[in-house]
Amino acid sequence: MSTLPTSRSPVASARLLGLILGAVLAPNAFAADKELLDILLANGAITAEQHSALSKKAALTKEDVEKVVVSLDKKGLNIASGDGDFEMKIGARLHVDGAMHSGETGGEEATDGSEFRRARIEMKGRFHRDWIWTAESDFADNKVSIKDFWLGFEGLPGMTVMAGHQKQPYSLAVEMSSNDIPFMERSIDNDLIIPFTDRSIGVRAESHGDHWFFAGGVFGDSIDPQKNDDEGWGTAGRFVLAPIVEADRIVHLGVRGAYRQPNSATGSIRMHDETTHFSNLDIVDTGDIEHVDGITLYGPEAALVYGPWSLSGEYNRGEVTRSSLDDLSFQSWHVAATWTLTGESRAGAYRIDAGEFKRLTGDHDFSLADGGWGAWELAARYARIDLNDGAFTGGEEDAFTAALNWYVNTNVRLMFDYTRIIDTDGTNAVRAAVPGLNVYQMRVQYTF
Repeated sequence: MSTLPTSRSPVASARLLGLILGAVLAPNAFAADKELLDILLANGAITAEQHSALSKKAALTKEDVEKVVVSLDKKGLNIASGDGDFEMKIGARLHVDGAMHSGETGGEEATDGSEFRRARIEMKGRFHRDWIWTAESDFADNKVSIKDFWLGFEGLPGMTVMAGHQKQPYSLAVEMSSNDIPFMERSIDNDLIIPFTDRSIGVRAESHGDHWFFAGGVFGDSIDPQKNDDEGWGTAGRFVLAPIVEADRIVHLGVRGAYRQPNSATGSIRMHDETTHFSNLDIVDTGDIEHVDGITLYGPEAALVYGPWSLSGEYNRGEVTRSSLDDLSFQSWHVAATWTLTGESRAGAYRIDAGEFKRLTGDHDFSLADGGWGAWELAARYARIDLNDGAFTGGEEDAFTAALNWYVNTNVRLMFDYTRIIDTDGTNAVRAAVPGLNVYQMRVQYTF
């Protein structure tokens, strides 16, 4: 779970200034004040404008650290009280996608074109020091949908508790933000788990140490209203052990489990994929599985980073129990690798307090004037999903994706993905035709 930045921020500046008030208010302390202000400026704790304004004062006062500080930078619009007890940040993300298919589709039409994949406004903040909140809405598809909308409390020793609409703690790929994953879309193996472990209304608690992270919670259904039906419920948990966390090396090992009981009225679940978010072409599809008592998910995850190279993988097992029909068992997995051509390491983007990787940041922003070219990254992924069990046929699929990403600067990323359907079980007309299908995608991403 991401949190507001606390280092080298206006709030950190105010806190540091508060620590030196005793020296500042002492007689004949101006020389010492000036020296301390110079140190704060050199460390990036205050801006040049703040340094200039404060240096003109004969002495600093308590009011200097109690004023509301407003800043606008690459991380968005930040508003904070001088004592750090109240903060607010306003940000946004825009993902503009285009996609094209080539190859046979078994008579089903695969939609090509462009879309606003995501168009979100986000606000998050802190009040009375220990309370945090996030509110994020998406305006893609020309409609409004609520994403993260929760209230959290950080006052408990070593633990944060959040209540509201939020992600369930299952899977490295799902926990990572769409702003940060090295591919335009999560791989097909996630179609086994996302229907049950995506955002829902519930309570989540998490804790971490220097080399471990744990999150768990209990959740109802998504934010969509129920129509006179008892909603489903579920629980999910994820534990991460990172024995190596260094500037250019990461070893990440994780296990996770989840259980979901569906809505009482339907008692049904469905798992399916689309070749792109708007293609309307499903390759594997279970249809509605009826009389479901519950589904249990579990599996391991791992990631390794060594300098500019990274390797990651996940495995998922889904056990479906049914009241009057045979139980079902499905599985899925993927392995992925990345190589940063410009030398940056994904280890620098690792956050043990969230058990995930944030977005890669280039050492030099793209600039014709300064000669910087941003960061360039190659990525490859092989994924498989198997939704067959005995006589039940939801389909099998293997897919390969190659990606080229250009991190222009902290806020802009250009993405180019190529996916090829390698194989299927051929159990319907679409699955018999699509091996060899090519999918080309491009994204312009802007975030702050």
